[in-house]
Amino acid sequence: MEVCEQAEMFIEEDRCFAFYYTKIILREGNQYYYAITSRRYPVTSKVDLDALDIVSIPPSQIWPSFPTQFRRAPEPLPQDCFVKRPSLLEYGNTEDSNHLSSLLLNEAEVCEILRASPHPNIAQYLGCIVEDDKIMGLCFIKYGMNLEERVTKDSRPFDAGLILLGIQEGIRHLHSLGLIHCDINPTNIVMDGDTPIIVDFDSCRRKGEKLGTMKVETPDWTREDFEFAMPENDEYGLSKIRDFLLQVHKM
Repeated sequence: MEVCEQAEMFIEEDRCFAFYYTKIILREGNQYYYAITSRRYPVTSKVDLDALDIVSIPPSQIWPSFPTQFRRAPEPLPQDCFVKRPSLLEYGNTEDSNHLSSLLLNEAEVCEILRASPHPNIAQYLGCIVEDDKIMGLCFIKYGMNLEERVTKDSRPFDAGLILLGIQEGIRHLHSLGLIHCDINPTNIVMDGDTPIIVDFDSCRRKGEKLGTMKVETPDWTREDFEFAMPENDEYGLSKIRDFLLQVHKM
């Protein structure tokens, strides 16, 4: 049995964040498990498996069936691709998160819509990674650093107006297809040279659809009072990116 992922969870106490527990994802063959422990494990340390209360994750709750009308990713995969796989660290956090397969299938459905109507400011989707007739991941063209990295870690000048215009055009295209991204923030914008590309569609919903707890949007980049997928959700994220870029310019 091997450790695939692990993360420390914190809670707010007296205006400070205190360690709550460590969540660990394990794999044995094609079977996945999770465990929660009050012990802290540095990433480089060995996890004591005997001390864990290990819970099996039903495969049907992770990997959805592959609809035959969907596109399969090319085989072999191109070198310039990125394969997005579900993070099992979310599993078990809420009742909805016990069905990650629904989240993955929803994103695949959105990507099929985008594949049929491509746009230069939307990530290019290559298809599903399929094993045993199950969707195991989604394949995209690989781009460069995300927007946050570009403006905070790269010393080269950037054109904030051009970046904002590209993001706006990408959002406008999504809305024309009846889709709302619902998680517009600098880590979900990647750069293809000077062109901003919108990525990460697991929060994307049809216009008017009620927002559930399956996917938690990025804190501080959305509003808690948003209950439905509406254009103003993305417009709010765009306004926050505008403030972010202006703040960086003033530093």
